[in-house]
Amino acid sequence: MKRRQLFLSGALAVTLAAGAAAQSKPQTYKGLEVNVSAVERSVNVSLTDCPAGANSVRGVIRPGETNEFASLKVNFKVTSDFKPGTVLAKPVLHDDGGKTYNTAQSFADVGASPAFSCTFAFRVPKGTKLRRFAIETLSIDIGAMGQ
Repeated sequence: MKRRQLFLSGALAVTLAAGAAAQSKPQTYKGLEVNVSAVERSVNVSLTDCPAGANSVRGVIRPGETNEFASLKVNFKVTSDFKPGTVLAKPVLHDDGGKTYNTAQSFADVGASPAFSCTFAFRVPKGTKLRRFAIETLSIDIGAMGQ
């Protein structure tokens, strides 16, 4: 039993180390420090607003469709430069070919907590090579992150 626990602990450490190395470099946008920490593919996602609130809609890809969801975990830290009431545009995702994908999710009550994470889901064709996550003038290269 002890051997199994050590193995699981080691596997977890490797997973965490790989995830930490794959994060984007933090950038500042309208008084928020922003970085992307994960990219995942799935067929069923939560479409909550950012930060999460009362909106609890789900997105589902039907069997046989040629699309999937690319979900990006984005971390935000509110800095002293952030002005309450600031309106943030919806994020977009760009692929290697320059095509832009929109999300159904919006920002809500930004600044209510000093730091928060959100997962934005984008419907993309299966296997699409992702390049950039953007919000207006903010552009984060995600091409090197595990996809």
